[in-house]
Amino acid sequence: MTSTEMAVNAARLEFTSSISNRDYRLFVSVPPGDAPVAGWPVVYLMDGNLHFGITVDTLRIQACWPETQNAVVVGIGYPTDSLQTALALRNFDLTPPHDSPLAEDHWMRAMGSLDDFGGQSAYLRMIEEEVKPLVAKHCPINAADQTLIGHSLGGLTCLTSMFTAPANFQHYAAISPSIWFNNRSVLSYVEGFEATMKTGNAKVRLFLSTGEYEEISPMRPRYPAKGVPVPESTFQAMWNECAMVTLPSQLTERLKPLCGPNFDMKFVIHREEDHRSVVPAGIAGGIYFSQYRPD
Repeated sequence: MTSTEMAVNAARLEFTSSISNRDYRLFVSVPPGDAPVAGWPVVYLMDGNLHFGITVDTLRIQACWPETQNAVVVGIGYPTDSLQTALALRNFDLTPPHDSPLAEDHWMRAMGSLDDFGGQSAYLRMIEEEVKPLVAKHCPINAADQTLIGHSLGGLTCLTSMFTAPANFQHYAAISPSIWFNNRSVLSYVEGFEATMKTGNAKVRLFLSTGEYEEISPMRPRYPAKGVPVPESTFQAMWNECAMVTLPSQLTERLKPLCGPNFDMKFVIHREEDHRSVVPAGIAGGIYFSQYRPD
């Protein structure tokens, strides 16, 4: 008898998207027992190949306490067991088109051709029009209690979804979001989001976090000359441009005036965490924030 509580025993649903013309694998973990009358809340996790296991295990542990509700976890990933393949595929899905020319020595050149980016809009449509219906056929879900979680470029995509179509999810968890991408173009959507929130046409909660060592600490990564395809000056330019603590902090200050009946947010700087180590802390915080039900 296999446990329905463990990530390793999750169902796998594979499909080819008619929107992006790409192949996807969904990892779906349904809690044990009967679904609530309204259906299960759902946590949709980008980078399912990378972070599905830790997300399921974190949620199941937190749900042992009465103030945190249990939920279905859906990891959105790719039909591969190769981490490097999944990382390459997600670069396209989790980014908007890069519309500015880059100098040959720009650090982004090391990430690949500009053709490797730009599928974010189709990816978000795919979640709404294809992933959600597939999950609804798999188990009873509560369409009014859904969460979107993403890290790095996934965090960028999470913010893009919230700013442009806030009603698609009720809870968002953007962990170390790559706000810097494409000259910070995601921030161009904030004004429209502010207007939507003021009309009361959507009710949204945002968990936003980043790691202390992603930008401002003397512990920031030193230049590891071996295996790095760019000179040290370009490597340092990357850290300065990404501003992984400054940009989320500034965004928090801008969004704070919206807090009220229709918008709630929490911003956390995870102490002594960098862009790699912040993931477990960010997921734990995002799960608790989105699934906390005191009553």
